[in-house]
Amino acid sequence: MHLKYRPDIDGLRALAVISVIVYHLNNHWLPGGFIGVDVFFVISGFLITKIIYREIISNQFSFKNFYQRRINRILPVFFSVMLCTSFVAWYLLLPDEFMLFLRSLKSTTYFWENMFFAKNTGGYWDSSAEQMPILHTWSLAVEEQFYILLPLILLLLLKIRFQTENKLLRLNINTILLILFVIAIISFALAQISPKYSFLNKYNYYSLFTGRAGELLIGSIVGILQIKIDEHSPKKNYLHSFIFTNIFTIIGSIALIFSFLFISKKYLFPSIWTLIPTLGTALILYFYHPKSIITRIFSLIPLVYIGKISYSLYLWHWPIIVLAKKYLFIEHLVTFKHYAYITITCIILSILSFYFIEKPCRKNNKSFKFSLIIYYILPSLLILSIYYIHKKNRSLDFRFEKRIKLYNLQKQFLDPQSNFCHNVINDNCIFGDTSKEPSILLIGDSNAAHYGPYLDEAGKYYHFSVKIITNDRHVCAVLPDERAILSLKEFENECTEFIKYLNKAIDKARIIIFTNRQENLYYNIKTRFILSNSLPKFIDFLNKKGKKVIFLAQVPMLNANEYDKYYYYFLINKTFDTHNMLSHIEEKSNNFVYNIIKNKALYFNPLNDLDENSKKSWPIYNSLLAYSKDNNHLNEYVTRQWAKEVLPKQKAFWERIARIANKSN
Repeated sequence: MHLKYRPDIDGLRALAVISVIVYHLNNHWLPGGFIGVDVFFVISGFLITKIIYREIISNQFSFKNFYQRRINRILPVFFSVMLCTSFVAWYLLLPDEFMLFLRSLKSTTYFWENMFFAKNTGGYWDSSAEQMPILHTWSLAVEEQFYILLPLILLLLLKIRFQTENKLLRLNINTILLILFVIAIISFALAQISPKYSFLNKYNYYSLFTGRAGELLIGSIVGILQIKIDEHSPKKNYLHSFIFTNIFTIIGSIALIFSFLFISKKYLFPSIWTLIPTLGTALILYFYHPKSIITRIFSLIPLVYIGKISYSLYLWHWPIIVLAKKYLFIEHLVTFKHYAYITITCIILSILSFYFIEKPCRKNNKSFKFSLIIYYILPSLLILSIYYIHKKNRSLDFRFEKRIKLYNLQKQFLDPQSNFCHNVINDNCIFGDTSKEPSILLIGDSNAAHYGPYLDEAGKYYHFSVKIITNDRHVCAVLPDERAILSLKEFENECTEFIKYLNKAIDKARIIIFTNRQENLYYNIKTRFILSNSLPKFIDFLNKKGKKVIFLAQVPMLNANEYDKYYYYFLINKTFDTHNMLSHIEEKSNNFVYNIIKNKALYFNPLNDLDENSKKSWPIYNSLLAYSKDNNHLNEYVTRQWAKEVLPKQKAFWERIARIANKSN
């Protein structure tokens, strides 16, 4: 069943897609531009519900016809863009980045990429998310999930019967609207309370159920209400008179402009704030009048044209921006030339895909079976085949064949064969000279774990053993105050077990070697007190137990962008200038920690004993990068190499430690 065409909706789509693209080019230009996606959600709920509702009440609804229209409309251009992006990503991304990309691509075949990105990023505004070429497809997954649930819900509500006074009655339209409204309110409420619950917080931005369902259902409610207006002349409804439609659509437009200009990533989103653009869009959709000012503006030919190609524009823009940054090795597209090239490329590709893929496939009159196989099953099988073949033997890394082995060794945090037990409770996590009783204990987060190979070498060299108990901070921080701040309820049981195990190990040890990533505590106003109060208290607690405490310095941190550049140049065997790799961001926090614990514990920096040439070339050591998965974690391969250089120079320190450790009871 076809809807009467409204050009103003295409104009509204144009506003939405332009805001998103502008935000992604430079978020300082339009702080709330990401809200364009929310405008799309309301429009989608509005249009899809009108189609489904009309077909159900006229007994014309068919799941097969509905999903064929969705397949024809969405999937051909979607998979075309995904496959084009895959080729460029293969050429530009580092091998581990490309593997992550393929994992995200695989999730698109079953419309689960929103959950994938929620699980594999620190959030929509996290720096890791900005480097994922198909991150933007999360919104399409939300819509697809909604398209699966909405027909079922409407069918249930419209077909349900109940007995009253010997009569068999259906739910009336007002009751159905009330039920949809209640579900929408619950969705917004879940988004609003999400910071209090780690699971909700993690999935808040990307999930259908936290806020997004509310936006789509507001569109659905307006769509059903609009059907009444479509069935009866607007002239019979004074609210749809020329004056009132102007007033309400102008209010709606002001709400959108306010949202784009003033709601930013500083606010919890989605949340109660989401109601502003959601209701603003709903007002524009509901109070339609062909002669109103807002309708005329949104019906302008340039806006309508952009709205028609908005789906292609949305699909192309983000991969182009991300991969252009990767190609140019810049964090921000700072010149007019960059913006112009990206915008022009995006427009050209969108126009081509609209006319040669999107439009012809949408008009496809062939069978459902044809659409399902050609537009969904075959592209999905191709993607899954590429993913599983590459996962098995990394066959697509062939262009880096000569350098890939050394690359992998540098990118490896801890060798799985070494069994360092990070994030694992295991009594066999003992290293160094394992013939000795393990009375030295290394504790902390992943920034402690990366010292494990160094301590393993030290133990072998000076004849002592080290027990290692480290855990990622997001699972369970060692410092009590930090655990209280994080309050990660989803890891509560795991954390309780970890702390019990840790306390038993502390009781048995003579020497405690401790470190963590203090830099992000130091520069965060909410957590800085942990360094100034909790850390000294924790060391006092250990001292009272008669423990010798050694605090290891945080290693120099790298500029993340330079880190990526190094690995790309390394793989293509090209010389790279490493002088700008160190960020020096950790220096203040290291000095701060030294000053607050210097009378309570030994403060030790193993890297201080590197020779002058090694210090000068750091973070490059023996022509290899010493860092692994990111800009603040050492890799095991290079750590063992520099450990063998510095350990002979640290004889006095480690022999003293070994004597204490091996002292008989």
